[in-house]
Amino acid sequence: MLCPAAGTHPTVACPVKRRSLGRTPRLPLIDVTPTPAGTPAVCRRESLTFTRDIGIRHWQELDHGLAPWVHHHFRLRNRVEHFNGYAKNHEAIERSRTRRIRGIAAQSLLLSFQITHANHRKRASWLDTLQTDGLPARRPSNRHKLKNPRDWTPGGYLSGTTSEN
Repeated sequence: MLCPAAGTHPTVACPVKRRSLGRTPRLPLIDVTPTPAGTPAVCRRESLTFTRDIGIRHWQELDHGLAPWVHHHFRLRNRVEHFNGYAKNHEAIERSRTRRIRGIAAQSLLLSFQITHANHRKRASWLDTLQTDGLPARRPSNRHKLKNPRDWTPGGYLSGTTSEN
């Protein structure tokens, strides 16, 4: 943690840190109350380092960048990005022009309905894959069913076909 009056660009002026005085008249002046032990530790140094057991404000269970953090972060991030892509493809949430109503509040409300519908659609497709009535669970497929090329290819271009077929 850095003292707000320390560094090259202080955000407050403090009489203990003389470098912060006279920089900008707009900086608020801090009145440091002396104690019997002297000035606070952050006033005597430029910065302080706190250990985890003290209870730092932005403490995380997993250290940023290490293998456990990467494992959990990327799994969760992939889920979020997958749902965003799903909602953009199936609900067109990025096209605000399809929501014919003015105002950011109304747009936000309609967008929340679209996201709820996308979430409902994903849950319904998941429920369809569950085992019911003794039938085995089926695995959904995102692949399109392949068409028979003889149904759409002009006659004579494939071996064994004629223009009369």
